[in-house]
Amino acid sequence: MSASLSQPASAPAVDRVSDVLKWVLLVVAVTCFALLGYSTKLTYEAAPPLPDQISAPGGQVLMTSADIVDGKAGFQRADLMDYGSLYGMGSYFGPDYTADNLVRVAALVQNNLSRARFGRPFAGLAPDDQASVKTAMQSMLQGVDLTQRRLVLAAPLAQALSTRRAQIADELLRNDFERGWTQAFSLDATSAGQTADFLLYSSLTTVAHRPGTGVSWTQNWPYEPLVGNTPTGDTFRWTWISFCFTFFATPMKGRWIPCSARSRR
Repeated sequence: MSASLSQPASAPAVDRVSDVLKWVLLVVAVTCFALLGYSTKLTYEAAPPLPDQISAPGGQVLMTSADIVDGKAGFQRADLMDYGSLYGMGSYFGPDYTADNLVRVAALVQNNLSRARFGRPFAGLAPDDQASVKTAMQSMLQGVDLTQRRLVLAAPLAQALSTRRAQIADELLRNDFERGWTQAFSLDATSAGQTADFLLYSSLTTVAHRPGTGVSWTQNWPYEPLVGNTPTGDTFRWTWISFCFTFFATPMKGRWIPCSARSRR
């Protein structure tokens, strides 16, 4: 019998680094799922409220909460997120519906205010008059209180929403091949109008201020100087926290891998 067979096999080396990494993985996984659950809870608690009814000063109902909810279903049924985006999330082939409609509604409000005050369109006003109308438009949009169960909008804004609603419904039901858009065959005139309600409500949440704060329900997203949406301090703070965490966590991962390889040798 050879000497090599007579000698007992040596015990495998203990990989202490791998043992540590297993516990690190477990702690990270549990922490991440806990944070995910907590952030989901905060998201639902801080979500913008849904008024029972949004109407014009004369009592005309512009949309109800049921219209907005049904419009969300229409948005999903027409698969609009695979064409455009909502709150910055989607395909980006088409427009971001929240940002695009926000700008269009703001422009309509400016024109309505201009005609009511000066009797002519916004583009025909002197610079000083344009500045005053723009300030009034921003104040009107930012002052929308979505916490009211029965929300009555100022006449210029109500008229702008009504006009834009008709435009959106028409756009959804006709082809526009230059923009790569084929009409939403899953929608009819009623559901297209409700989908427009949902899109307009989402735009209002990006500019209407939370009560007692100076920021919108989306923390002033999107950035849009026309309506006074500018980045907040929290936007810069959390952007840099996320960047620094990623920047410093990657080198730490690179240091652990060579240590584990050496321990196995």
